[in-house]
Amino acid sequence: MCGIAGIMTADGTAPDASVLLALQAALAHRGPDGKGLFIDEGIGLTHSRLAIIDLITGDQPIQGLDGMALIANAEIYNYIELRQEFTDVEWQTWSDCEPALVLYRREGIEFADRLRGMYAVAIHDPGEGLLVLARDPFGIKPLYYVEGQFGFAFASEPSALVAAGLVKPNLDDRSMNELLQMQFTTGRGSIHSGIFRVLPGETMFVSQGRILERRRRRALPLAPPRTLDEPAALAKLERVLLESVELHQRSDVPY
Repeated sequence: MCGIAGIMTADGTAPDASVLLALQAALAHRGPDGKGLFIDEGIGLTHSRLAIIDLITGDQPIQGLDGMALIANAEIYNYIELRQEFTDVEWQTWSDCEPALVLYRREGIEFADRLRGMYAVAIHDPGEGLLVLARDPFGIKPLYYVEGQFGFAFASEPSALVAAGLVKPNLDDRSMNELLQMQFTTGRGSIHSGIFRVLPGETMFVSQGRILERRRRRALPLAPPRTLDEPAALAKLERVLLESVELHQRSDVPY
């Protein structure tokens, strides 16, 4: 896992570096292999890295010549296939996360539909004045956010937003009851009052510190039922399971 966090200010001024460093410090346990910081007009991003793919050039934020920047807590399993598809791209890294930035440049708001894996991604798009957040359809990678007079902030853990002083440490009774009864919370709320979850499969667009738009990607594709006899069904199941396990084993570090 990695730790990601960031701030988009409402007035377009650069975020306070000390607040970004407080977010980073609160997430340091999620990423012992590297730290990254990006500050621009109206936006600040921080990354704590646990290195799995591309140990040499994969530090984040990943920045483009167009000013875009990406941070991610992710394992993108189809990154090799995406790299092979985009033969005209001059890749900056061997990271499995860089294809997400290329997809966003080319396909815009639907970029996450092409990602296969578990991910929480944040992209700074200065040309459109947007902060874009995306979470995998099954919600494996966590991502939380808070809105306030200062603007908008997000982090891999709600405790980081509290530790950085972006929200008061008040508990939400309803979510606490859910957590105690079911060991998880439902909906967008968290156990911290004022801190909310980016939903599984959701892509969120933020401008000037306010949420503009949300869209959802289904965890399972809508498709009509298919008629297969038992041998064909078992063969297909084995094939897709083997493919999935093989993709999950892509790593530059030993298990």
